[in-house]
Amino acid sequence: MKQQIIEHAGKIFFKKGVKSVTMDELCSEIGISKKTIYIHFANKEELVREVIRMFMKNTLESIYFLMEGASNSIEGYCEIADHVFELMTKISPAMIHEIRKYYPAVWGEIQEFKKMSIENMAYENLKKGVAEGVYRSDINIDLVNRFYLTVILNMNDEELFPDTTTDPASVYKAFINYHIRSIATEKGYEIFKKYNERQENQKSPKFRNVIDKIIENRKTKV
Repeated sequence: MKQQIIEHAGKIFFKKGVKSVTMDELCSEIGISKKTIYIHFANKEELVREVIRMFMKNTLESIYFLMEGASNSIEGYCEIADHVFELMTKISPAMIHEIRKYYPAVWGEIQEFKKMSIENMAYENLKKGVAEGVYRSDINIDLVNRFYLTVILNMNDEELFPDTTTDPASVYKAFINYHIRSIATEKGYEIFKKYNERQENQKSPKFRNVIDKIIENRKTKV
């Protein structure tokens, strides 16, 4: 029951934000009593925290799934970016803003998650990309990684990026283009261009339901 509540609450929070959604409304939409929800969660903040933790866990699994299946570092990076871009279009900008403002402890967990998981992922991608010849060999991997992490950690800063309050996905996409163009070799840039051309030529965005694929893989291993 606890997991079901987290999943249902997540869908509601992602659509409406967290501030305006009351526990009464959650119970009504999920179809449970307030007594039931308070058996599993002491308060709304605890529920918000569990929703975010589930989201971060699923996102991390998706990222590594895509990294392992990519044919090269550029395409791996682009597929991860597409996945994150799609996720961001499904999350209400209000939710991000409200968690940052009203639930600072939960926001701290999000920032720590970004720092730990994205820092490691980006570092491995850079190192592998240099070895493949798709990223320039003269880049300082540690420094570029810190540049990347700094932007990711501050992308929700409304003073630095005002558009993030209404269209965070477009801000993220612009940064991805900037990042790849600044570090790619000629070979890497050609891969990047061809990847984007394939995306544009498709009738709908090339977004794989990564979570479903992970679940399918788990079933085949059982």
